Amino acid sequence: MGEAETDRPGEPARHGTGAEGFPHGSKYPLIVGAGFLFIGWGLMWAPVLIVGVPVMLYGILGWIYEYSIVEFESGVIPEQKRQLLGMETGLLGMYLLIISEILVFAGFFVAWFYLDATRGPFPPEGLAGPQFTYGVVMTAIMLVGSVTALYGRRGITRGDRSALVNGFAATVVTGVAFLIVLGLEYQRLLAEGVSWTTGAYGAAYYGLTGLHAAHLLGGLAMLLIVLYRATARGHFSANRNLMVRTTEAYWYFLTTLSLLIFAFIYFGTS
Repeated sequence: MGEAETDRPGEPARHGTGAEGFPHGSKYPLIVGAGFLFIGWGLMWAPVLIVGVPVMLYGILGWIYEYSIVEFESGVIPEQKRQLLGMETGLLGMYLLIISEILVFAGFFVAWFYLDATRGPFPPEGLAGPQFTYGVVMTAIMLVGSVTALYGRRGITRGDRSALVNGFAATVVTGVAFLIVLGLEYQRLLAEGVSWTTGAYGAAYYGLTGLHAAHLLGGLAMLLIVLYRATARGHFSANRNLMVRTTEAYWYFLTTLSLLIFAFIYFGTS
């Protein structure tokens, strides 16, 4: 016999927080803001960072817990949070984040093309360049990760939480594998004398690929939160799976970046 709706965390879902609607009261935005304020002061006087960083992290983690676990298990879907411009605001927010990140990476690609055109071909003569094989392997890994993320998301939309866990766990493995291969690529380049201080070429290559790796760490964090919620808390169902879909969209963004880096950096310099 299948699991009863009332046995699942967050089910049945109800709209609004009592009669208050959205936004509900939360202390964490204020704490995050205070953390950023102390961090700003810390840029002028470094000891203040000792206060600002933990305060900001506490606020962010508390906000995530409140938003993704407390509200979910209470079955709360505030009206304004659920829909805006015809879609969930969480998904809309992720799309806006991806657009902003695309603009950031576009600046890095433009810088690469400009430096390549004005300061001689990349890599400069006598310096090691990105190895084509590594580029192929990393791109293939990210494509496999997107397939497993798709498998997991499709599973939960059918109410199959085990498929979600298996698919997203496999995606985590591919993300870790990508970072390992990238680390091997960095090790090879550093051994051949190419570092982030090796002129415009080194700065552009490590800046672009390092920024991508940092965003991938963020994607792994999102995947792990989904896995924790699905396994330890019993979250997500065919009816409620917003974070699954936002995480899937972000991983597709990371995969698209990998394809562009392969096309313009690895393939383009081979």
